[in-house]
Amino acid sequence: MVDDDTIDAMLLANISSEWRKVAFVIGKTMMQIDNRERVGKDDLYFARRVSGLARQGLIEQQGSLDEIRKCEVRLVPK
Repeated sequence: MVDDDTIDAMLLANISSEWRKVAFVIGKTMMQIDNRERVGKDDLYFARRVSGLARQGLIEQQGSLDEIRKCEVRLVPK
């Protein structure tokens, strides 16, 4: 089973310095993990992980993560 730290690292790897839809980032990350490795971890779980990354200040978000098709994220500019 894939752990939270690995998922967070994968999410960060799929977020760029350009704004990207959260649904795209989540979908891409989920496709990179074998279904058997992410049993019980749906798109809402991944959205909560993205929210945690934003709370930690690792990424910026615009919009509400309740609407992952509208909300966008990017890496914090350096």
